[in-house]
Amino acid sequence: MTGIEMIKKLMQEGFKIRKIKGSHYHMKKNNNVVVVPHHNKELGKGLYNQILVDAGLIKKGANAK
Repeated sequence: MTGIEMIKKLMQEGFKIRKIKGSHYHMKKNNNVVVVPHHNKELGKGLYNQILVDAGLIKKGANAK
């Protein structure tokens, strides 16, 4: 999944774009703030999982990929 696809996925989950700083989107839903790089290349496995953990979509230690 690319950064652009992750941003779309988070928006479907109810996250809103809070601000854009350089090529990084800061997204917020309730008290969860997630930073996603806006690149058109694949996110690494660790970064992909950490974004989902920070967003509260998976529990820490679970592998989504």
